[in-house]
Amino acid sequence: MPLVKDSPIILVSTLIADMQARFQYRVLYRKAWWAKQMAMQQLYGDWDESPNGELELGKRVFRRLFWTFDPCVRAFSHCKPVVQVDGTWLYGKYTQILLIAVAQDGNGNVLPIAFAIVESENSKSWAYFIRNLRKHVVRQDNICIISDRSKGLVAAIRQSEVPWRFVYCIHHIAVNFHNEYKNKDWCKRIVNIGYELEPHRFRHKLARLETDMAGCKPSLTQWLSSIEPWQWAQCFDEGYHYGHMTTNLVEAVNSVLRHTRHLPISAVFSATFYRLATLMPKMGLKQANQLEAGHVYVEKIRDAMKDNTQRARLMNVELYSRNLKTFRVTEYISRRSGIPPRSYGVDLRNRRCECGMFQVLRYPCAHVVAACVTYSFNVEQYIDDVYTLERTLCIWGNEFPVLRDISTWEVQSPAFEMLPDRSLRRRVKGRPTIMRIRNDIDVREKVNPKRCIICRTVGHNRSKCPHGNIYTGQS
Repeated sequence: MPLVKDSPIILVSTLIADMQARFQYRVLYRKAWWAKQMAMQQLYGDWDESPNGELELGKRVFRRLFWTFDPCVRAFSHCKPVVQVDGTWLYGKYTQILLIAVAQDGNGNVLPIAFAIVESENSKSWAYFIRNLRKHVVRQDNICIISDRSKGLVAAIRQSEVPWRFVYCIHHIAVNFHNEYKNKDWCKRIVNIGYELEPHRFRHKLARLETDMAGCKPSLTQWLSSIEPWQWAQCFDEGYHYGHMTTNLVEAVNSVLRHTRHLPISAVFSATFYRLATLMPKMGLKQANQLEAGHVYVEKIRDAMKDNTQRARLMNVELYSRNLKTFRVTEYISRRSGIPPRSYGVDLRNRRCECGMFQVLRYPCAHVVAACVTYSFNVEQYIDDVYTLERTLCIWGNEFPVLRDISTWEVQSPAFEMLPDRSLRRRVKGRPTIMRIRNDIDVREKVNPKRCIICRTVGHNRSKCPHGNIYTGQS
């Protein structure tokens, strides 16, 4: 049991080897497998006893489950107004999907804010998740939701009337693009185009790619017609992304929960609670220590502003308005390789810079820093409040309650019996189906058929040989 507790996904062969090393006895694979299942049941509960609904004669069949935690709900209002959503498979007894919504603080720390277990990634399950996410967690409008382009999610988004801004992960768009055109070079270029910050460079790169793809069907314009430019291009998002272009935050949470995806639903729920309960005070202590040290902004912004200040020393600033709000900033050294030094317009009133960094990341780029330093402006007034340590402390300062031992809980008897959905059973009884896709390598050469060792004929073995009693059993 200790081995299973430390690693629920431990291989049965590893358990057999451990038993043989400790007791000099090799157990059968089947016995070791059953022993692991019994240990899993004692540690994490039975699959069929988990809240695993059509009402039928006092019985309810499990369909979906959504949950969140009050500290996460309170914390989200202080996070970036960006939420990434995605799903991952559960590898237990039933074929179910774990949906996760993830937010981020100003220093790049990840905070899961909602979870759901559904039967599949169809439009009904995604609509269920979005509806509960809106009702219980993300009550604000104009929130940027980043996701993949799964058909179920796209259909749920079109049917929902939630005032959010739904955009797509650039990596998933690249995968869809590669599946259509089967060209890795074009795929890399479409990703680079999506990350482009300047609209004129975006149009130029897109036109060159369309020229190189001349003759392909469908054309690039036709393929992109189903996606609005602001849903995948960073230069048209008007700062909603805060620089996020992928669903990598959800993938990071999936990797943290990878050892729990083999467990029953109750164990998955417990894992999310206890991991967040221990994460909150750990991160909150870090934010409090930085505030006590006299810092105002998070470490990531302090480092970025330090680099931008150094780069601003190599720029020339010209005033273009009487009210000291519009400037022309000229570089002496290029900010990116492959791009020659050039000049950029800066508009402090509307918080815009032609380089695109200012409006996308919501803190001053090097050109804005150069203008502020030249005319003695306080550059910190243009840093978004989400990057302050006061905001991050409001996120991680929330605390989870200490739960009593489960043996002391007073659980009321349920009003109905919860039943698992048998149609989602991962493996039916009997011999497992061979999933290997055979190819030419698997074609075996014809060999002589096996013969019975008693009568030397083909078609049976010695246990079913009709002459077995003649040659054996005589004394």
